[in-house]
Parts: sequence; structure tokens; C-alpha cells
Amino acid sequence: MHRIELDKTYRLRKKVLIGACGLLSIIGIFLGFFNLLKIEASPVLAIFELIYSLLSLLLMFRALNDRHQIWEVHLYVYGLTALIIFAIYIADLTSFRFCWALVVPILFFLILGKKSATIPTCILLVFSLFDISVKSAVMFSSMIVNFTCSYLMVWIVSYVYETNRENSERELQELALLDPLTQSYNRLALAKQFQKMSTKPNMSMYMLMLDLDYFKEINDSYGHETGDIILKECAAKISLIANHHCTFRIGGEEFCVIVETKELAQALALAESIRQQISQREFNFADQILSITLSIGVAKFETDMTLSHVLSEADAQLYKAKHLGRNRVVYKQ
Repeated sequence: MHRIELDKTYRLRKKVLIGACGLLSIIGIFLGFFNLLKIEASPVLAIFELIYSLLSLLLMFRALNDRHQIWEVHLYVYGLTALIIFAIYIADLTSFRFCWALVVPILFFLILGKKSATIPTCILLVFSLFDISVKSAVMFSSMIVNFTCSYLMVWIVSYVYETNRENSERELQELALLDPLTQSYNRLALAKQFQKMSTKPNMSMYMLMLDLDYFKEINDSYGHETGDIILKECAAKISLIANHHCTFRIGGEEFCVIVETKELAQALALAESIRQQISQREFNFADQILSITLSIGVAKFETDMTLSHVLSEADAQLYKAKHLGRNRVVYKQ
């Protein structure tokens, strides 16, 4: 369920952004006054550095209060890129200001991610190489070769680190959202999926609550290992019929299915299809053929209903299905 985020990346980028803004504000103030007071003063650069340090403080406080926007972060990064480019442009090579270009790719990747960081990283590399070649009057000087190799190494390391971090987080997210036995999504995933879907305008959906009939007797008679096998196969069948991303295991033998539709008939047809296909499945254990049925309660999502409210409604219909003899679909008319 890759579209459901656990927001760890957001929190990490926010912390990096706050730290970067705080550090760059201090550096900006120091360099701003330094460029104003030194013998060969650079007043324009100093003013830009002081302005950037104030913007860094402003963005830091906005991030601390969780009020910053993604466009502000992009603007901040591109502003830093422009400031470094300007600083390199007005200085000669002996100032070594181009060394700043070797630092920021790491920052760009940590704040923006590998996709968004590629453009400012590439812009800075191209301009730095152009500036060095023009000022050194040599197209392939040792300075250009060493700078290029160093910059590319920083770029590659940043890219590889961010790629591995994203992959590791994706795997951890999947582990956090999956039920370890059935590999269906769990209650946490259900809560996040419901929250995302319920906030859509004009959303219409139904909740199916499914419970395997007489499952305790199967565990008691044939053992929990047999019960686990049946659970896994039933979960796989339900996921196949209802879509894996809409199927959740929320209890021992209880499952939940979200049906995004405005048509009651479509939700009931899906529930009936699940019920029939599960009841037709036969399990062979120790030369004995077992069959299992399930009961299903159906509830409609109404505006402003919470997840617990919808589950409660579906559970009430499930209870009626059990009371009426099991192996049936019940919806409150």
C-alpha cells in the first residue's frame, strides 16, 4: 500500500530543514558581516547573505510550528543555489568559494529527496564548471578535473544514500501495515486508508465485515496450524476477489473490505461473491475434507462517520448474520 504514508520521511525532512535553516542563518550572518567589514568588501553579496539568513530563521520557525509549505522549501533551496552561484561568479578562483558547491548536494537530497534535488544539483555543477573554465582560461585544467570528480562523488553518495533510505523506509512501512500471518493489510492500514478515502469530496463507500464461521471449532479439533493455513488461503481468496489494497485483517478470523462505490447492489454483489467462493473452497487435512463458510455484515459510510462508527454498524449486521444461521450477507435496509 505504497500510497499510504507513515510520514517518517516528512518528519526526517522537517528535522533536516530546521537544522539546516538554523545553521545557515548563523553562517549567513557571520559571512554577511565578514563581507561587509573585510578590506575587499562585497556589500551586495553581504546584503544577500544577511537577507538569506533572515529567511532561514523565518522558515525554521515555520517548520518548528509545522506551518511550512513544500513550495517554500523548494524556493529556499533554489535561493541557496542562486546565492552560491552569485558568490562564485563575483569572486576569483583563489577565494575558493566554489568549494561551497561541494557541500550543498547532500543538503539538497536530504531536504528534497532524490527526484527534486537533481535539478538544483545539476544547475550548480554546470555553472561551477563554466565559471572555473572561464576564469582559469583552460578547458581541462586540473582544478576542473578535481572539482568534477569531487562533486560527482558527493552527488553519487547522496543519491545512493537517499535511494537506500527510501527503500528501507518503504520496506518498514510495508511491515508495519501488513498482517504477518495472512499478508493482508492490518488495522493500522485500515485506519489510514479510511482516513484518506473519507476526506475525498462526495465519497461513497461500503464496509464489509467478514467473519469465518465456527473457526474456533476448527482450531480446537484440528489445531492452530490447520487454522492458520485456512486463514491464509481465505485471506488470499478475499484479496483476489475484493482487491488486495481494500482487504484488511482486523481480528483473529475477522476481515474487513472497503468497497468504493455508490451502488448498494455492487457492494452486495461483491460480498455475495466472496461468500460463495469461500464456501465452495475445500481443504484437505489428514485425509479429511473441510469446508468453511463466512458471514458478512455490510454498512454504508455516511458523511462525518468515523471509522469506529462504520465498523460498529457493519459489526451489528454481522451479528445479525450469525444470529440468522451464518453463511449469509446482511445489510440494514
